[in-house]
This record gives sequence, C-alpha cells and structure tokens, in this order.
Amino acid sequence: MLMMLTTGRTQSAMIEAFTSLGKAAKGTNLFINQEKTKYMQVTKKCYAGYPYYLDVGPYKFQVVHSFTYLGSDINCNNDNSEEIQKCILAANRCYHGLRKHLRSHLASKNTKILMYKVLIRPVLIYASETWTLSNTNEGRLSLFERKVLRCTFGAKQENKTWQKRYNYELYEAFNEPNIVNYIEVNRLAWAGHLMYINNDRILKKFFNIKLGRVRRFGRLKF
Repeated sequence: MLMMLTTGRTQSAMIEAFTSLGKAAKGTNLFINQEKTKYMQVTKKCYAGYPYYLDVGPYKFQVVHSFTYLGSDINCNNDNSEEIQKCILAANRCYHGLRKHLRSHLASKNTKILMYKVLIRPVLIYASETWTLSNTNEGRLSLFERKVLRCTFGAKQENKTWQKRYNYELYEAFNEPNIVNYIEVNRLAWAGHLMYINNDRILKKFFNIKLGRVRRFGRLKF
C-alpha cells in the first residue's frame, strides 16, 4: 500500500519521483497497485475544488482527505484529534470486555492495575509518541483513564455511606503517572532513541531536515 503526501508547491516533484519509483519497481518485478494507492495533499486551502482523481501517467489515483496507515490516521488538516478519539474508542471496547474482571472481588487491586497497564493502556496510547496533545485531548484521555480507575478501585465508605472517589484519590491509589505524563515520558524516550540511530536512516533524515522557509509567528491556520 502506497500513500502520497504532497503540498501544492511540490506536486510536480512528486509526480517525477513517482515516475522514477515506477521504473525502479519494474526492474525488480514489482508493480504499483492503483486501487491501494491514495493521494492526499496537505494544504491550508479548501479541498472542494480539487479533483477526485489524480492522473499520473497510466495511473489514476484517488484523492482522499484522510488515510489510515499502520493503524494511524493521517489527514490533510494535520490534526490528530480524530486519531486520539479512535484510540479512545478502541480502548473503551477493551475496557467493556474486561469490566466484569475489573469489578470482581476475586482479583486483587494489583492484578486489576496490571490488566489496565497491559491490556487497555497500550491500545489507548498506540502511536502516541507522535501526538501533539491539546488541552481538549488531554482531558479526553484523562477522563477515560479515571473511568477505568473508578471501576478498578470502586467507591469508598465514609460514615456508613458509599461515596465516589475524588480524582486525586484515584491517582493516589493508582500510584503511577497519569496518562498524559506517561505519554510525555514515551515521547522523550522516542526522541532519545531517534538521536542515537544512524544518520542514514529515513527517520533521522526527516529529523535533521531543514525547511527552506521560516515559519511565521502565531498559530497554524488550516
């Protein structure tokens, strides 16, 4: 599966590079699948006037607004809110599958915490090393984690009445970094790994690339 990402200024260069790729592929008996190849242009302009298909030589590729690659959602607005929401929904399905075990009195608290850390949290933070978290997304992730923790630790009894635990009480009982801090630590770990890999790797080349122009001040406008 091939995904082509370009900006308006580099579309001609993309077509030239794709033509060279097609020639090199034929030399090794590899062929490009037109149905599985998509084209998406990352731009600030509206997508309404863009053609539905892109013609590159004998190929005709579909123009899309978003694309799922290796489980991660890529869109033309460079916004990862939809991807984060998708991870939350997937983790929520895992949570509902394990809810009866998290509520069970037969399992210890440590076992329940291990179930969350091993079975639910990896689904929630998939590819989070590349996320840019806004306050809204941090709130959504924290809200889901607290839902799991409330199911795990249950209510507390005070003066012969049962009450829900406050947020700080949940994290005191959890005794682990919250989900936002955990993602930040993973991002730092990935950055450290990126610094030590060989310079000829593609990731390191992208990391060291220098843009040809200076970004203007202020928030990005799409």
